[in-house]
Amino acid sequence: MKPAKHRALSTTVRFALVAGVVGTGAYLAQHYSDSEANLDSGTVAVAQTAEKARSANSFIDSLGVATHLRYIDTSYGRYTDVVEPRLRELGVRHVRDGGNDPGLFAKLNRLSRFGIRSTLVFDLRDNITPSNAVSVLKKVLPSVVAIEGPNEWDINNVTYRGRGFPAGLRDYQTELYGAVKRDPATAKIAVLTPSIAYPENAAKLGSLRSVSDYGNLHIYAGGGIPALDYESKWLPLTRKMTGDRTIIVTETGWHNAVNDRNAGQRGVSEQVSAKYIPRMFLEYFNRGIKRTFLYEFLDERSRGDQESNFGIIRANGIPKPAFVALRNLIRVLNDSPNTAATGTLNYSLSGNVRNVNRTLLQKRNGDFYLVLWLQTTSSNALKTQRVTLNLGTPTRQAETYFPNQSPNVVMRHQSPSRITLDVPDAPLIVRITPK
Repeated sequence: MKPAKHRALSTTVRFALVAGVVGTGAYLAQHYSDSEANLDSGTVAVAQTAEKARSANSFIDSLGVATHLRYIDTSYGRYTDVVEPRLRELGVRHVRDGGNDPGLFAKLNRLSRFGIRSTLVFDLRDNITPSNAVSVLKKVLPSVVAIEGPNEWDINNVTYRGRGFPAGLRDYQTELYGAVKRDPATAKIAVLTPSIAYPENAAKLGSLRSVSDYGNLHIYAGGGIPALDYESKWLPLTRKMTGDRTIIVTETGWHNAVNDRNAGQRGVSEQVSAKYIPRMFLEYFNRGIKRTFLYEFLDERSRGDQESNFGIIRANGIPKPAFVALRNLIRVLNDSPNTAATGTLNYSLSGNVRNVNRTLLQKRNGDFYLVLWLQTTSSNALKTQRVTLNLGTPTRQAETYFPNQSPNVVMRHQSPSRITLDVPDAPLIVRITPK
């Protein structure tokens, strides 16, 4: 962890989310009639587009969380009553962890029985060397889909064969990749580049494209919006190490220690995390990131410092609003593995579309899921912008969902051609069933 990183009968319906919090992570919903369809001074029209959807399955498969299952002296020690049941409840298919002990491997292999696979950090500090890496890897083959090189050696005084960063890390990665790929039992396991704490240090390592299958990126917004400075800073600097390899984000997140005066990055409230974290997964998916791991699953301890408060579950096992929002998002969008999207949706957005981001997904049954959100700085109060969804594709039914509140349908529309929405700064989902 680093310190700061065809037209159907027209049905115009308005869905709004009132900027008030009801309990923990729940928002009021209100229905507006067509007579109230006045757009604000920021009205913008967007031309209709025929957009090919990506599969909902591919999005769900891109979600992961970082865990520390071997830290049994922390909240992760409650594996049986907290960790495993909460992971299964959340619905993610991937965890990122690391270490070299039988207890860890037993837990990971058990999780694989429930469809939760692992990406593992291989690091000299855990007594994993290129010479013993294959034997270690074989112990967890039922679970593991990928391994990555050492973790953030650019800010740690680690040497390999007497050489420090960057030469020692290059040597380790080169030998690790060679060892894994030479053995037929492990050759198909993906190998990521090492992670670095500061993207400026990627140039010192130089290209590791020939000794990796995927790039690796740690990116923290320092309390800011998801993907802050991604195009201008994080990606171009990281490319000096990864080349054109597809990127996997193995760490990103926000902590909730808002009163920690010694924190290396600004904390955000639990309510803000509940908005940023679902948006984060969507933002990186839109950018072609294969998989994103949220740091991290649990608060490690009941303390007020930064490092103890990155979790989406409190140290006492109680879920935070972000856990609920992410769990509901997964429940709405989940689809069978190994399914692909083939459909195209004709639609346009009009109204105040400034900062309105979107992701179009499709499930195996042909239904489209248009996810909309405001990419804006959030606070505990809800922000919304009024937008009209104009449907060119003949539609039998449309439903709206607000995962931050519930996985259930908020409103249902029969044969709509227009649906006017108040798009919030947390994902709003429109399920569209074509005729």
